Amino acid sequence: MECAAPPPPLGLWSFIRHSLFREYGWQFFLRIALPHPLKTLRAIRTAAALDVSGDRVDTPAAGPEPPFGGPRAVLGLGFCMKPLDPPCPSGRFNHDCACLEGRFGDGPLPAACRQCAIRELGLLALRSGAAVYIMTSARDILFDLYLPALRCRTFTTGLFTLCRFSLRPFAVGLLAAGLRGRMWPFESGDCRDYPTWLRADGGDKNDRTAISTAGHERLRDILLAAPPAPARATAYVKRREILVPQAAPAASGGTSQ
Repeated sequence: MECAAPPPPLGLWSFIRHSLFREYGWQFFLRIALPHPLKTLRAIRTAAALDVSGDRVDTPAAGPEPPFGGPRAVLGLGFCMKPLDPPCPSGRFNHDCACLEGRFGDGPLPAACRQCAIRELGLLALRSGAAVYIMTSARDILFDLYLPALRCRTFTTGLFTLCRFSLRPFAVGLLAAGLRGRMWPFESGDCRDYPTWLRADGGDKNDRTAISTAGHERLRDILLAAPPAPARATAYVKRREILVPQAAPAASGGTSQ
């Protein structure tokens, strides 16, 4: 049985036209495009020229690719990667991961968590000191990722998993925000047209997505090769909608008086 061919990439201007009068579109225009018109136009031009047919798509950046990790690095994973059967104990259309936040302590993990790629990749990112962002709607990505990166340099580099359909629009936000991105498109369960993407953007997503086996291994290799963070963390803590490494408590020394 032959696998279905990947969908043709969406025309970027078509996506912009469809989105302009939705909240994400006008918020992006007011908060990024209007204050930074030249940067936004360059981002659109660069994203439109990207070849999004491969198993990994990188935003162009000057200089060699640095090792991943540290407080300005983020691993962005689509919420639709969460398990469906059995379901994720944290719910689906949100930025939560009970496992990465250490809510189960030393107890047994739920079956859903044991076979979850978000848990596997998130724990590898934790070792490097990088943040994890479970991506939901385009509006949330604008406010949680693009704007903090643009205004405060909160993040400068990221690894992301998302639908091939939205690679170019997503790249516009990364480029406008000054974020160096490496993106892996989903191989299965992904949105392949605008109406389906729009429903998923509101949380209506009944398919579980996954990147290719080769892509998963490559992403995993990058996380494994990342230098360990100077301060060891044992779990993530949520700051707004981003999961950031929580430093392990210092061991108490000496004896009580």
